[in-house]
Amino acid sequence: MIPKTISPELKQFICNGFLLIKHSSYDYKQKSDLLGSLISMGAGSGWRPREITIGALNLFIANNFKIPKGLERAHIFHRRDTMKELIESDWEKDEWWDWLKERDYTVLAIRSENRDEKNFSNIQKFEIPLDLNLFWGKRVGFEYGDKEKEFVKALAKQQRLV
Repeated sequence: MIPKTISPELKQFICNGFLLIKHSSYDYKQKSDLLGSLISMGAGSGWRPREITIGALNLFIANNFKIPKGLERAHIFHRRDTMKELIESDWEKDEWWDWLKERDYTVLAIRSENRDEKNFSNIQKFEIPLDLNLFWGKRVGFEYGDKEKEFVKALAKQQRLV
């Protein structure tokens, strides 16, 4: 399990690695791939969903509130755009860290919603308050325990879907 907060040592490792990759002679695709892997080491400090789509909520309902297949964390800002900005912008020291952390929040969505970039902003979504500390990110996926299950059930009930 990835820790819920990132240690100062891991943050510094990621920040140093970022500079090494950014200023390397690798081509753009290699830099993007390497940065994606490096940044994923800090998944416990970001990647948390701020929202859940109607499709994802209905998928939970259809699966009796067990974690369903076909659920994804959709990045609010597309990952390719984030990587482009990271690679091509000039950053002062570690200022990119907070920029990335704020930009890297996600939305719980079904696969088809995530793939429909043109209409993603029009899909009905419901807030997941960050202070509830739900759905912590992992390298792949997210945590789903009793707290998350109760949140999804209460939301479904509030929306009169169950």
